[in-house]
Amino acid sequence: MKQVSSQDVQLRVEHTPRPGAPALLLINSLGTSLEMWDEQLEPLSERFELIRFDARGHGKSTSGAQPEATMDMLATDALNVLEACGVARAHLCGISLGGMIAMHIATKWPDKVLKAALCNTSSHMPPRDAWDARIKTVLSEGPAALAEGTLGRWFTPPFREAHPDKVERIRNLILETSPQGYAACCAAIRDMDQRESIRDITAKTLVIGGTADTSTPPAHAELIASRIPEAKLVLLEAAHLSNIERAAEFNATLIEFLQGELTQPATAT
Repeated sequence: MKQVSSQDVQLRVEHTPRPGAPALLLINSLGTSLEMWDEQLEPLSERFELIRFDARGHGKSTSGAQPEATMDMLATDALNVLEACGVARAHLCGISLGGMIAMHIATKWPDKVLKAALCNTSSHMPPRDAWDARIKTVLSEGPAALAEGTLGRWFTPPFREAHPDKVERIRNLILETSPQGYAACCAAIRDMDQRESIRDITAKTLVIGGTADTSTPPAHAELIASRIPEAKLVLLEAAHLSNIERAAEFNATLIEFLQGELTQPATAT
């Protein structure tokens, strides 16, 4: 692990070099940290120069002085991580907030992107009032006040019953998130509208959604895939954190896309 300076924050970064392999940047969701990718680490590090980091105010990254972040600010953090790792271009894979950041990078800095995997994410998430309420709650009561409701949306009931250890691991990541960092990233999501700008993405793109995802429902994935030229859509039988609930299918789909080519839009079950 190392610390990378970016704008007003220090970001915790894990970089696994693999000479000759393409770089892959993993970008975490709201309320988690780089550990959310643990079930992807082994298969991906065998094939890619892997980079994962804690978004500002998450995990062991600092929150900075800004009470509200923007998508541009979060994308710049991600690009500064790549630069600190000596990487000029990388594949991007992000879940939820991470997917929003990846979309922004692919739109604004296309020369930095090899391919993009946008997972369980959205290009626009109204209403504003809901995000303002969440910001108020986390700042006054801490992330614990949001944890149970969040986990209920992130995993299906059968998965929660069958894998309580994995659910508790994610609960702990939520509880460890800085209230200020969580609130700042909520503001970035609240103010985001990428529904039109993503039409300009030129990188080959994979969109992964979850059939039981109530946070970013399948319709959100379908909209993204319909607006990015030649994007491929895959729906997994999972809720929001499909990389954990359907890890094997997620890994196989991502690797096939990055190393080869998904030949047609598909739905995986």
